[in-house]
Amino acid sequence: MASGREFLDLPYEIIDHILQDRDISYRDICRVSQTCNQMHKLCMSNELWKRKLHQRWPRLLSKYTLDEPPDWSKEFRTCIMVCCAVRKLVSQLSPRFYKLDEVSDEAFDEVVALMEKHDAAEVIISELNEIIHDKERSKNLTNKYYAVKLLRHILHLHLSVQWKAHLEEPPGEQKLEKGAVILSQWFQPREVVSEIEVTKQLDQIADRVKQHLPEHLKAKYNKGTPTLSPELERLVLETMNRILYNEMGFRGNKDRYYDENNSFIEKVLERKMGIPISLAILYSAVARRLGVTCDCINFPTHFLLKWREHPMATLDKQYTFIDAFDGEFLTEIGDDLYKFTDAIPPIEVYKRMLRNLINIARNHHQIKNNTSFIRDAIEMMLETTPQDPDYQFLIIKIYLYLRINLTQIKSLLQDILASNVQSGPQVALLMNEVDRSILENENILKREIKPKHRAEHKEVQFSVGMVMKHKRYNYMCVISGWDSTCQASRDWIIQMGVHMLPRKDKQPFYNVLVEDGSIRYAADENLLHPDTHCEIPHPDVGKYFKEFTGQYYVMNSEKAQEYPDDDVKTRTTVEGRGQ
Repeated sequence: MASGREFLDLPYEIIDHILQDRDISYRDICRVSQTCNQMHKLCMSNELWKRKLHQRWPRLLSKYTLDEPPDWSKEFRTCIMVCCAVRKLVSQLSPRFYKLDEVSDEAFDEVVALMEKHDAAEVIISELNEIIHDKERSKNLTNKYYAVKLLRHILHLHLSVQWKAHLEEPPGEQKLEKGAVILSQWFQPREVVSEIEVTKQLDQIADRVKQHLPEHLKAKYNKGTPTLSPELERLVLETMNRILYNEMGFRGNKDRYYDENNSFIEKVLERKMGIPISLAILYSAVARRLGVTCDCINFPTHFLLKWREHPMATLDKQYTFIDAFDGEFLTEIGDDLYKFTDAIPPIEVYKRMLRNLINIARNHHQIKNNTSFIRDAIEMMLETTPQDPDYQFLIIKIYLYLRINLTQIKSLLQDILASNVQSGPQVALLMNEVDRSILENENILKREIKPKHRAEHKEVQFSVGMVMKHKRYNYMCVISGWDSTCQASRDWIIQMGVHMLPRKDKQPFYNVLVEDGSIRYAADENLLHPDTHCEIPHPDVGKYFKEFTGQYYVMNSEKAQEYPDDDVKTRTTVEGRGQ
């Protein structure tokens, strides 16, 4: 084994190559730099710290002007400082906001200020993803819960810049797939949606179509995207239909039409299923790569494309319509509907996509975090049409329901009043509601947590953190709280049939987080211990629990203050049953 002296006798280039290895962390370099003056000098290499920065944050180098290379060690230190600030804030959010139902955007101002000062959005997003997707999936659940909220906020700020820049491009230069990727990222902050990967897949589909074209047409594409006659365009589209719908299996998702994933382009490419508008975006993107222009039309009940197949015909006969949901050409759509066949710009496509998603969230309840989803949709709609009063009032109502962003609501109401003085009475009512919500939040935060001791509630047999099964509905859930008797209103008791239960409302009732994303209030007699335990995929699990052991959930500090005896009860009961 080589000694330290022998190591230093190696050529500088060899030592530098070793230090640049991905397995050598920045902490390792800091430690080894303190061993001697020679190693300190070697470890201050600007190129070394550039490599370390690239290894940790691969997408970051693109923001630098390479004509004037910066001090990479200084840049690295700044990034690490930002990461430490992010982790510190995440760890503070539960003690500060546990008592509230939701966290206001203002809670993240410290990190937003760092992001703006150091242009550090990519660094913050990367660090938050490291917290969320660490190697211990079932631990640090509370930090992960709040990291998701911070990630959502930072990502939306970051995406809003890209979204506005995209919408400011000339309509003819806006690529629908780019907008569709930003939309997917907006709604799915925990997932990596790559524009590069989506573009690559669309390119591959177009290349596959080219391989099935006649040789003389292939030769045209070898020289670049050719200008095609209408007859050749039809040949290309017919070939494309065969590849997309027959060979690759793309189709409309008729069985789960209102699945929100049908609107996300990377999911459409992955699952080969979508709805008319998302399949139309995919179809037109592939067609454009093949030199065929397909325009979007805002048909009332079914989004369509149109292709100018007969340019010399009269205007009402020039276009062939394409239903991308089924991959069919439509030559007739009815004279009474022809008024809906004008081509629309990309912004109108995005608005329709967002209206679809709002409709899904409002009328279909399979989305796990329904309120958050509607909020995302309306906030993105306001990024698209910022002066729309209907959506302004909608977002105000959502914020008031969640009791968040109350300062922002006041500012928005003042803008509404300035643009429409007739809205004065409605604005005044909402201002009063904002003031009440501010006072209510202040009172909630001041209120001391009153612990529930099991010695005073001996009739409560189950405890917080237990994974349970509902006897009647068979859903799996985790207990997040309990009352010794039902504390719901009389109307709720009658509506839910509690008065028909053998023990009626004179029995313990449990707040449970259900695997379908809902929160329910379940009677003691309706819950039982399952044969096997599993994690509950509910978005609010981390608000109350810090860990899943494989059999039960461990409360975080804030929940443990409410139920100080339940951790022991849960552990002894569940582990006792396993013996």
